[in-house]
Amino acid sequence: MEVHSKHRIWLEIDGAKFMGKGHVQLLRAIQKTGSLNKAAKETGISYRKSWRLIHQVNTMAVHELVQLQKGGAGGGGAMVTSYGEKLLSFFENLMDTTTVHLDNELKKANDLWD
Repeated sequence: MEVHSKHRIWLEIDGAKFMGKGHVQLLRAIQKTGSLNKAAKETGISYRKSWRLIHQVNTMAVHELVQLQKGGAGGGGAMVTSYGEKLLSFFENLMDTTTVHLDNELKKANDLWD
């Protein structure tokens, strides 16, 4: 029998969700595409919800995570800031570290599953 853990991690600020897996996926897609609209399509998140998520993190964070440029003749754009990149790296490391820790704890308790 093979036992695995499942978990979700998110960060809260003053009790309100600040960042979770969906935020990370959206921010990485913004980095890749340079566009909130394209990132929304790539992640399967509606544009309206994507805009709301970006507005939320930009408002709650100490510094802006994403810079948005309104469209026009040349089109708009979106860019993850250096602060946003640092926060993304921190959060992804936190998720990886947590997964490794949980897997190690499961291995220690292997006799429970035999």
